[in-house]
Amino acid sequence: MRISGTGKAKAKAISNKAFTLIELLVVIVILGITVGYIGPKLFAGISTSNMDTASREILTIIQYARSSAVTQHKPYYVRFDIENGSVGLYPKPEKSGELELLKEKKLPEGVVLKSVKSPYQSEKIEGKADIMVTPEGVVEQGVIYIEGALGSTHTLVVKPFSGLLTVHDHYVEVLHE
Repeated sequence: MRISGTGKAKAKAISNKAFTLIELLVVIVILGITVGYIGPKLFAGISTSNMDTASREILTIIQYARSSAVTQHKPYYVRFDIENGSVGLYPKPEKSGELELLKEKKLPEGVVLKSVKSPYQSEKIEGKADIMVTPEGVVEQGVIYIEGALGSTHTLVVKPFSGLLTVHDHYVEVLHE
């Protein structure tokens, strides 16, 4: 059986349309490297986003407590509920007794409070911890440790007086003076 010149051209044209095994392997390797590089960065970005949101929510509560203390001329507490993963705002009661919750924020999904410490109370790893804000707007110094879904820890340092936060995207041992 003999193939005519046109038949050879058709057979050659069909085989040129297919990919070789080497070409397929090169494409698979390139895709693997790309996914291996971008995937973890994308997932870490989502986790970091929750940590950033938690930091902003804590700062918001502290600043709200500060402005409330100044305008109402009375002390407030920012309470960190470690087990429930929430931050609340309470006015200091006139008499000893139960605090009245004014505002509360839950931390985002996957973010937990690890511990809270200040110069005036020992480090709390469970229960509740308070940071006080005076009627003059002076915020008690404190350190808050939060942990994300992937085990990353952020250190939030509450600046005395202003109540602003310094956020470190890793664990920092802060000693109070």
